Amino acid sequence: MRTLFVIISIFTLASCKKEPAAPLPIANFFVENAFCTSPCYVKFYDQSYNAVEWKWYFGNSLTSHKENDSTLFHTPGFYDVSLSVKNADGVRDSVSKQIQVY
Repeated sequence: MRTLFVIISIFTLASCKKEPAAPLPIANFFVENAFCTSPCYVKFYDQSYNAVEWKWYFGNSLTSHKENDSTLFHTPGFYDVSLSVKNADGVRDSVSKQIQVY
């Protein structure tokens, strides 16, 4: 009678260290050519911190995913413009500003 014993040991070295969290995003933007006379283009410049993704809501039913963009406002009025940004970890922040077109 022959007995065969096989012992298998698996050692896994796993790091307990986590990657540090990405810095929190802070949404902000600058508006150029606000208070223009319609029809007119208004330019929007991102001034956010720690952002890697952008989503603009221009208040005229148009949106954009560009870091900086512009849009045409056809009619006079007040428009609520929002920018939502995301950091590398997917954390979001947003800011809204109202512009007036004459």
